Amino acid sequence: MKIHKISGFLLLTGILFMVPSCDDEEFLTEYPKSFNAPDNTFTSTKGFNTAVNGLYSQAQSEYRDIVYGTLYSGTDLCLNALTHPVYKVVESLGENLNSAYYGCETFWNWAYTFIANANMILEALELSDVNWDSPSDKVLIEAQTRFFRAYAYRTLSYTFGGVPIVLKVAKPFKLDYTKSSLTDVLDLMISDFTFAANNLPAEVTEEGRIVKAAAQHYLAEAHMYKEEWTTAEALLNSIISSPLYSLMTERFGMHLSEEGDVFSDIFKEDNANRSSGNLESIWVIQMQYNWDQGFNYFKDWSRRAMVLYYSRVTGFLLCDSLGGRGVGRLRPTDFWLNSYESQDIRNSGFNLRRKYYYNDPTHEDFGKEFPMTDELKESGSLYASTRKFDFGKTVDNPAYAFNEKDNYKIRLAETYLLLAEAQFKQGKLDDAATSINMVRIRANATPVLPAEVTLDYILDERARELFGEYPRKYTLTRTGTFVDRVKMHNAVTAEFVQEFNALWPIPQSAIDANQGAELVQNPGY
Repeated sequence: MKIHKISGFLLLTGILFMVPSCDDEEFLTEYPKSFNAPDNTFTSTKGFNTAVNGLYSQAQSEYRDIVYGTLYSGTDLCLNALTHPVYKVVESLGENLNSAYYGCETFWNWAYTFIANANMILEALELSDVNWDSPSDKVLIEAQTRFFRAYAYRTLSYTFGGVPIVLKVAKPFKLDYTKSSLTDVLDLMISDFTFAANNLPAEVTEEGRIVKAAAQHYLAEAHMYKEEWTTAEALLNSIISSPLYSLMTERFGMHLSEEGDVFSDIFKEDNANRSSGNLESIWVIQMQYNWDQGFNYFKDWSRRAMVLYYSRVTGFLLCDSLGGRGVGRLRPTDFWLNSYESQDIRNSGFNLRRKYYYNDPTHEDFGKEFPMTDELKESGSLYASTRKFDFGKTVDNPAYAFNEKDNYKIRLAETYLLLAEAQFKQGKLDDAATSINMVRIRANATPVLPAEVTLDYILDERARELFGEYPRKYTLTRTGTFVDRVKMHNAVTAEFVQEFNALWPIPQSAIDANQGAELVQNPGY
């Protein structure tokens, strides 16, 4: 069962980061988002669940608008194709990536709104006289809420580094925030994820709910950001050793009558959730097509970025078999395309589309292979790319542009690759090779030898396995490899990239609003 319609409940907040505005008076005005005000919501289990559902909805909204592509453009994995000005900034960097950049403000506001809403729930847990349905309800509400607060700080830490830590709803409004160190932010994340890991259920019956393993996974990642490898290894091993999870090695799910392989099954519609038999899923965002989420603007734009703009090429019609409607914002680098062995199933035509055939019955070359050109590749029209984002509803609307398949946040393959990194950092090359080979053997790729394991090899394997699923910028920032990998694999961005570009500038709107203290800008901006 899915988490059904998310309530329109958005908590009020007084912190200055929530909403950009034209003047101070407007900036400090609270605008109720629904009739669910705190006083009549935080009185029962149902009311608190309504509030927590609002947090799940905010997690859904993470890749709304165009910000998804900013986490790939200008990395070692993606180049701009159909140029979008927001993507172009993070590809060309230089003076364009500054404190007025749209993407910075978008991520900052999203994260601090998330934090403010989580803080209001946590405060209400302490202050409210609540009619709980069960004695365990309170701790479950707190565990989910602290997970999401840590998740928001995770986004901030990868994007900006050290940021202000806000643990209370400001009353009256605060205008004197200062940055905490990255270490302090990570310690807060570790505290919140630890509480969540200790109090979330191991499994739930409602699809999309966070579970113990999701908190353990992100907790391990936070420890790795602090280079606490032994602690991270133990956490990741506890997930992998759980009988609840295993890599999918045989075909499964709702599309067994169709051609494919086990890797393509992982990304087919209806197959992400555990109800399909998928034991690799740890946390899946619920984005299913035609499911009423309550927020029409919370759409995932990842497919618009990753599915090419073939429909504007003469001889091609929109169709679900080519992924539906994309607009070709991003195209993969040659590094990624050439990183697979020929027998690797992740390189099969079911998973990586390298050839296209005219599909317009009225065209004279209908059914013939289209001769791709560099010009069309660079324009975003036709190029080789992943099929993870294929989505088309020809019957309903072939021009529908958004990704509305349920979307992975965490799956077990990444847990294995994080484990390999933690083991490598401790010099455990045999163990690291074993962890990597769990992923490579499933893909029918040649197993790696212990002597071949390096951090670059692990990052290459993450690219082969997780392309499009996990924000590449976050990985490169956490591992301290952003500049080196960009220079190695992205000829466009290599011309501009500097060490400080691993983090983005603090938004100017936040600096200007913080009139009572200096909110120090990140170095280089």
